[in-house]
Amino acid sequence: MRDYEECRPYVDHMLAEHRRLHQLLCSMRAGIEQSAGRDCQELFTEVAQCLKLLREELSRHFAEEEGGGCLDEAVSRCPRLSGAQRSIEAEHPLILERVDRLIDEATKLPPNLGNQIAVKDAFNELYVQLCLHERAENALLQEGFGANFNDSGMNAAPLSQ
Repeated sequence: MRDYEECRPYVDHMLAEHRRLHQLLCSMRAGIEQSAGRDCQELFTEVAQCLKLLREELSRHFAEEEGGGCLDEAVSRCPRLSGAQRSIEAEHPLILERVDRLIDEATKLPPNLGNQIAVKDAFNELYVQLCLHERAENALLQEGFGANFNDSGMNAAPLSQ
């Protein structure tokens, strides 16, 4: 039986990172959800700024994961998880590309209601993808460390329509 206390710093760090990213995403979701009826140009400017911050945070988070840390430690304890780790890490550039496209849309599209809905839908898809990505990371950690813990609470439910 593996000792959970031995791996607790890894798990605590990853969960704290996920909670921090989750709070950022929740703030963004709330802003987009409450944007109905607001000036679209103002909304697009706010969304682009938030997405740039999100991209910086995700880029840093992914670099940390890929540079050796929680996931590597979990795989070193349970080598059969190496395929799952490769799959998780292969998603990183795809997620960053999706954020880049969304930033580009929020920056370049004409600020009208149709584009506001398109940006909201694209953000919703990104949010769901990030939730599923986080769940895969948490599952890898749970299996690798032989520990049960709660995730950060990210819910892959879409924004209301």
